Amino acid sequence: MNVAPDSEAALGLGRYVAAVARLLGVPSDAMYHEVGDLASAYIALPTRHPLFAEFDLMLVWDERHGWSVGLEIDTLDGPVILSYLGPDPLPTPGRVRHFVDEVVVGNCPGQPNPPHCGSRKRLADRLAKFVTA
Repeated sequence: MNVAPDSEAALGLGRYVAAVARLLGVPSDAMYHEVGDLASAYIALPTRHPLFAEFDLMLVWDERHGWSVGLEIDTLDGPVILSYLGPDPLPTPGRVRHFVDEVVVGNCPGQPNPPHCGSRKRLADRLAKFVTA
């Protein structure tokens, strides 16, 4: 997204991710977000998937694909994504919580392939609205 760390879009991303984490009951020390060439966020989930109980679950967001739930597996290829929420990169926090709730009970909500989330400028404008929300 390439916005300044103190821009409204960056501040909005922080508030948006914090709202999602709060709804999931995740403390602030189990989440982070960053802006740079690619804006992204991470939330450590306190639950596990019934078929992969040996691995921690994570909820990740990036500006290209929106939200996804993945397994925290240390591989060279990165995490193993179970499902992408798509297609809206900024669904309501309640919609994200519903998505996570469905994944952790073993359902397959969302989509298996990463969606394309569209315009960076439009995304930055939408994120900026979270500053005043």
